[in-house]
Amino acid sequence: MNNSIKALTVTLVILFHLNATAQKKLVAKFQYTIAQAVKKAYPASVRMWGFDVQQNQRTSAQFSGVVVSADGYILTAAHTILPGKNYKVFFPDGRECIAMALGKIENKDTPGIPDVGMMKITDKGTYPFAEMGYSASLLKNEPCISISYPESLNQTLPTLRLGSVAEVKNEYGFIRSTCKMEPGDSGGPLFDYYGRVIGLHSAIDVSEEMNFEIPVDLYRRYWTALNSETLYTAFPEKQDSVKTDPLSLQLQKESKQKALHPDFDIPRLKNSCFFVKSLIKGENQDICATLLNVSTANGAKKQFLLSKNTMVGEQAQCDINGTAVPIKLIGKDQENDLVLFELEQRITGGIDLNISDGDSVKIEMGKLLYSIDPAGKVMRSILGSTLFNLSKINSQPYLGAMVVYNSSPVQFSLIKEGSPAEKAGIKVGDELIGINGKLIKKANEFAPEMMKYWAGDEVTFEWANATGKMHKTFKLDGRGQPVSNHPAEKFEGGKSERRDGFNAVFTHDAAIKANACGSPVFDWEGHFYGINIARFSRTTTVVIPKKTIISFVSKAIQ
Repeated sequence: MNNSIKALTVTLVILFHLNATAQKKLVAKFQYTIAQAVKKAYPASVRMWGFDVQQNQRTSAQFSGVVVSADGYILTAAHTILPGKNYKVFFPDGRECIAMALGKIENKDTPGIPDVGMMKITDKGTYPFAEMGYSASLLKNEPCISISYPESLNQTLPTLRLGSVAEVKNEYGFIRSTCKMEPGDSGGPLFDYYGRVIGLHSAIDVSEEMNFEIPVDLYRRYWTALNSETLYTAFPEKQDSVKTDPLSLQLQKESKQKALHPDFDIPRLKNSCFFVKSLIKGENQDICATLLNVSTANGAKKQFLLSKNTMVGEQAQCDINGTAVPIKLIGKDQENDLVLFELEQRITGGIDLNISDGDSVKIEMGKLLYSIDPAGKVMRSILGSTLFNLSKINSQPYLGAMVVYNSSPVQFSLIKEGSPAEKAGIKVGDELIGINGKLIKKANEFAPEMMKYWAGDEVTFEWANATGKMHKTFKLDGRGQPVSNHPAEKFEGGKSERRDGFNAVFTHDAAIKANACGSPVFDWEGHFYGINIARFSRTTTVVIPKKTIISFVSKAIQ
């Protein structure tokens, strides 16, 4: 009997490993398919804005598009362009040129529909272009890819998002996809898994599953009419024939194959993420933290929790299965919003971090990733960018004071009601002497000095007025979240309060909630890639890469 049980156990172990190996092969094949599609599609995905060629200046918000011919025909959304107007076009390879808006179709009875627009590059040359697909051959649940330029990120290179076709054609004639969109993405391309254009980004609703795409067959059907610089308020009478997709039968056959719908349920790293509980301004705060196993310089093995600094307050403790475990603060990295704690009680599991290893992972667009939360829930995503710097805009500290342009000595010109400056007693007309002991002699030195600080930083201002010299130490405020009714601002969980001011980060398209930052990110081979540091926008979560983490941890534990 014992021999039978042993034989059965061995058989089950072998079957488990065979199944896991087969799953990994399918995931690898799917990843290769997506990577090849991105390779074809990426060079033709362009960023644009209105441009006055006489005045040499920008005249509109940015939007996206895709070049579909070597001589420079561009497909985009009608609501982004005006026929006959000029636009500046930016390619991912750094090339710039001018395009003119040609025709667009916007039905006067249904504003925003069908939202079809075409442009043509006027500079002579040969341009990278993507093949046009056929929206008539689309199948529900087939994978699709977005490559476009969200305005909030304001980057010269596009971001990548992976999803599926949720509806081939909805009641308004749009494709609905799960590739998330936001302002700036309008007119950007949706590609099939062969790298062919199947739709153009048009609109969104509040749900992150509600992303509406203009079917590419409309551009095929009205290609001749769209070559005229005309605003059509109804579908043009002139129609071109739309051929059948030569890959139609192949797509139907492939849609049922595991290669396009692999089983991602592979074994996960146990106990890699926990909650850190603390108090911020008297309120309870939970934030995810990544458990790291690290060997110190003297060979000792220790466990640390790495999390998001601005989301951890006083009396921090680790929550392990409902039990509060004491943790010891080891270090903070304000620039990267990181905080490191040492666990005083060892936990089974965690991520082995070799701090002498350097960085052993490649940041490549199209890499399949996953994040994991304290409950073990896995969230799939795709690596959406190269490494880039995210300027300090929303994270600038709020003082609530302005100074007179070019003044020397520096004179305050505006003090906002209820601001830290007003509460400190600074008044209009007072002369600034210094900040934290740094003398400020000219007005143009004021803003750069303030940019060195963060919300919550304590600063000492020295200034002078008719009564003499004054000085006061106080805390700077945050700028708060702007209020907007746009659907892009209403996603579940909202944006992280600290979401920019980072160097050398990358993005992925997982809908990580603001309070789930601090959680680990892996590729599907199980390699640790970094931690989620901020939910930036509807489409974008920002990740601090492994290389930065190794640098911080090694310095903190020395």
